Amino acid sequence: MALARSWVRAGGRLSGIVARTRETASSAATELGTSPQSLETVDPACDLLVLAVPDDRIASVAAELARRTNCRFAFHLSGALPAAILAPLSRQGVSLGSLHPLRAFTGDPRETWRDALVAIEGEPDAVEAGERLTAALGGLGHRIASESKPLYHAAATLVAGGSMALLSIAVRAAADAGLPEAEARPALARLASDALAAAALRPLRETFTGPVARRDARTVRAHRAVLAGRPDFWDLYRRLARETLLATAGRGAEEEIGSILDEPQPMRRP
Repeated sequence: MALARSWVRAGGRLSGIVARTRETASSAATELGTSPQSLETVDPACDLLVLAVPDDRIASVAAELARRTNCRFAFHLSGALPAAILAPLSRQGVSLGSLHPLRAFTGDPRETWRDALVAIEGEPDAVEAGERLTAALGGLGHRIASESKPLYHAAATLVAGGSMALLSIAVRAAADAGLPEAEARPALARLASDALAAAALRPLRETFTGPVARRDARTVRAHRAVLAGRPDFWDLYRRLARETLLATAGRGAEEEIGSILDEPQPMRRP
């Protein structure tokens, strides 16, 4: 929806929307001023076809549409898969591409692609069209090689989904420390948001915070002790601490902090 919304606001026209259910298509069409369609009634001669479907459905939907449409360009929105997965459409002379906005979408009706970095990949004509489209939507286009997409998307997943997983672990730890989940979740989420906002404005090295970045050895020892009996939590803490040491090298005490991280974890008494 964010792409369609951005397209309409940029002056583009939609010939129709296809969704998993008639109700979803009708709701989206009403917002965007177009008509709901099905795979059987999709416009066979549209200029631009976008498949905003789960990764595992792209190939099968492309095969279904290949029998019904002959558009100039076809794009999917997967960050991990190459444009070539749309191959069934190429038999109709369609130029294939992929667009992936590096942004988390929640369904908020205000969400668009403006200012989002958009990874663009595919056949030459489609890539050029994707760049023009991204610019028209106010996004920041960046070409990426097909073989580089899985690693690029793994990085994006680590930040987006990984941040949520890390927050979930932190909320559980705070709850064990006596802070109610209803209070811990928003407070820790704001803490993470503040820290990440700084990273968008300054070099990473300048934005690291916490006891490892400050080289507070005593605090790191206290963390190691309190995480006794929580090997999974300690392993994650240690991995993140190692990255912090690497990114902030030269502040001193690297060997001391590293030795604390390497010490055998004390066993908690039963």
